[in-house]
Amino acid sequence: MLGLLLGGVPAIARAEPPADPGPRVEAVTQPPPPPPASEPAPLFPYLVGALGVSALSVAAVTGFFAMNQRGVVEDHCSPTLRLCDGAGKQASETGRALRDVSTAAAIVGAVGVGLSAYLLLTAPSQQNQIAISVSVDGASPKAAFVAHF
Repeated sequence: MLGLLLGGVPAIARAEPPADPGPRVEAVTQPPPPPPASEPAPLFPYLVGALGVSALSVAAVTGFFAMNQRGVVEDHCSPTLRLCDGAGKQASETGRALRDVSTAAAIVGAVGVGLSAYLLLTAPSQQNQIAISVSVDGASPKAAFVAHF
């Protein structure tokens, strides 16, 4: 007791501190880096492509109607005499007009789709990747074109 009065610490309280387990390792998590600022998708190539696809659909529909009018001409006209009745003559004129519209629409559609593809594939972007994959099976060669956007 005398040791307690003089400021001493009893023997039980003088225990050694626990052995040092080593350096503490704390997992420090950093927030993920912000996504890179992406440019908005180019609008013009998509508009040109939509115009091209629309023109190709017009070409397909008018081409179908032109072939239908050709069938009417074959039914109402004589190929040897080159004579047609009223329905045959009207179908011939309508078929020619539809044929011209179909041809013009096909040209506009092909140019639109081609220009759109060119503009999209040559756009300066980090994301455009093109890869060609070829696998030979032994029996028949196969090739595939893969494009990532």
